[in-house]
Amino acid sequence: MSQELLIPVSAVAELLYCPRNFYYRVLEGAEETNKHVTQGKVEEERRDAYARLARPEYTQYRRIHLTSEKIGLSGILDVVEERAGEIYPVEFKTGTTKDKLNDAVQLCCQALLLEEHLGTHLEKGYIHYTGSQRRKVIWFDQQLRDTAYSAIENAKRIILSNEIPAPVADARCNGCSLASRCLHEEVSSLHGESKPRRPLPGINLGRTLYVDTPGAYLRKRGERVVVTKEKEILADVPLTDIDQVVVANGVNASVSLLNSLLYKGVPAYFITGAGRVMGWLNPCWNRNILLRQDQFRLAQDQEWRLRTAKGFVTGKVANMRTILMRYARSISHPMLEESIKQISAIVPKIAEADSIDTLRGYEGNASRSYFQSFGTLFKEKADFNFEHRNRRPPKDPVNALLSYGYAMLTKDVASGLMLAGLDPYLGIYHVAHYGRPALALDLMEEFRCIIVDSVVLRTINSGMIGSDEFEDCFGGIQLTESGRKKFFTAYQQRMSQEIIHPIFDYNLPYRRIIELQARFLAKVMRGELEEYKAFMVR
Repeated sequence: MSQELLIPVSAVAELLYCPRNFYYRVLEGAEETNKHVTQGKVEEERRDAYARLARPEYTQYRRIHLTSEKIGLSGILDVVEERAGEIYPVEFKTGTTKDKLNDAVQLCCQALLLEEHLGTHLEKGYIHYTGSQRRKVIWFDQQLRDTAYSAIENAKRIILSNEIPAPVADARCNGCSLASRCLHEEVSSLHGESKPRRPLPGINLGRTLYVDTPGAYLRKRGERVVVTKEKEILADVPLTDIDQVVVANGVNASVSLLNSLLYKGVPAYFITGAGRVMGWLNPCWNRNILLRQDQFRLAQDQEWRLRTAKGFVTGKVANMRTILMRYARSISHPMLEESIKQISAIVPKIAEADSIDTLRGYEGNASRSYFQSFGTLFKEKADFNFEHRNRRPPKDPVNALLSYGYAMLTKDVASGLMLAGLDPYLGIYHVAHYGRPALALDLMEEFRCIIVDSVVLRTINSGMIGSDEFEDCFGGIQLTESGRKKFFTAYQQRMSQEIIHPIFDYNLPYRRIIELQARFLAKVMRGELEEYKAFMVR
């Protein structure tokens, strides 16, 4: 084994607890947290207030960083304590006193580093459990040392082999902070095995701070976000209640607030008045270089690209047909019936496509059939006409809504892809152009009609948005400020709407489903799944 590999001490404990957890943390750079991890960080910050603590009976040195190329180990020791001429490591853990091998091995690894650094032999150390405020002595006997060395070598083997360990699939999975990344039950279900027992929570709950008032300014005040215009306070929101920030029309924000958003993992998106996403400020989620290497390698594999692209197109075409069929239950129109017939004829041809260009032809024909009858889905009382899809700029209110909605969806799909560790700009089906999030456009195909088109139909048919919510703009039509806010509210409601997953049979919001699809695509690239299966509503 290469001695250049330095295994983090904390990762050795992860390995003994769950090898798959170790893989995600070390090789993919996973940083997801839960309440236990967060509690541990808070307690750690409290301890780190003093680098050295001296008392008459003992002295504590905190956050000692040690490495050993000989062992292949690196770590930060919580506390090194010196008492009555004896020195030993102290590891702090949340909860009450327990007997866990991985905790003991973690402390033993710290002792190995400390022994090499000091040139001495250590007999024991302590684990301090903050829940019970008790210490447990750990004796560094030969059996524990052998277990530690074995775990270090096993860690090196996993890193060098680049193989994803199998899930432990037992009680340890309950409450695991990486459950939404691992998805072992969902993957088993896609392999035809038992269905998941329960839905897994997502990191992003969709709580969005949307600011679209010209001249507004966002600043941080304590642990809150305050939105002001001149001297008027427009909003005052706790940082803990925000999952993403969306600003438009030149709204400004303080550097202090942006730093806090990055630290807390909250992305900020900047859009134009027409809804075009100009860019985003995103936390460092995307550390999984191994996944991106696979993504770039597979992007050159034409056979794999065609096979995966068929999944995107199948999902889009099937969902368009489903939407039209739902409306056909209450609307009788020959054009609607003809569109359903044409799209139904295209669905089986997709699997037989021999090239991506042929696939694009099928998708284009299906989209034309879909939009030729889209105007029949609006109620007669709605003062809107739709003849065909147009954009850049949109020439009518319906197209203005569609373009704005697709821009919002692109933003959310790109966020889901980055959360999964993928590069949203390297596409499979869409051609990669400068500044074009091609992979986000790929994945959003199956969600266009079931999210954005549904919101457009609902806002118009319900009278939520009227003709007075639009304005002319350089030969095109765009939403007014009040119209954008109304549509964005409806869009967020749709993204938070829960539906029964057609494969897993549990309720999930659309926002979480997009994240799942991004993670499944990543698992296809890493070889955990054989093929990508699109999300298709019933």
